[in-house]
Amino acid sequence: AACAAPHRDVTITPPCALDARHAMAPLPATPVPNYTRVAPYVATSGDPGLAGIETAKVAGFKLMLDLRQPAETGVAEQAARAQDIGLRRVSLPLPATTAEIPPFLDQLAALLDDPANFPILLNCGSANRAAAAWTLYRVRHGVPARIAIEEGRAAGLTGREALVREVLNLPPTVSAK
Repeated sequence: AACAAPHRDVTITPPCALDARHAMAPLPATPVPNYTRVAPYVATSGDPGLAGIETAKVAGFKLMLDLRQPAETGVAEQAARAQDIGLRRVSLPLPATTAEIPPFLDQLAALLDDPANFPILLNCGSANRAAAAWTLYRVRHGVPARIAIEEGRAAGLTGREALVREVLNLPPTVSAK
């Protein structure tokens, strides 16, 4: 299945099932904002809402990794819903400063590198933080920074690109005039 286009509400296309341990069920047509499959077992999205939590469970996602602050609108309700339906959800807010990024990346990598968590949905409010986290993770795993940033942009990286570039010691983007 082709990856969905970023920056719009799309119906979840489950990650590819490369073996029986990660087989996916057919999905109901529930839109999830800015859903993008970035790897066979990893997808990013914006705020899934309560219906998106259920869709993720039906799709076979084993872990929802929420990068929002716990006090953001809807986070507590979605956490409760995920618990009610048996979907594992981890809160790992994306830091706002470069000094906090290294320990964040250690925690992120521990979750993303563990096949027992596959498939994983990284989510935030708009997919911007999810794409930023994915970009930093990819660089950590040897993908050249400029390529990882392009992958991040395809997954919804916008306002957090400045933080990503600062962490990676890259110059800021030059805005078109």
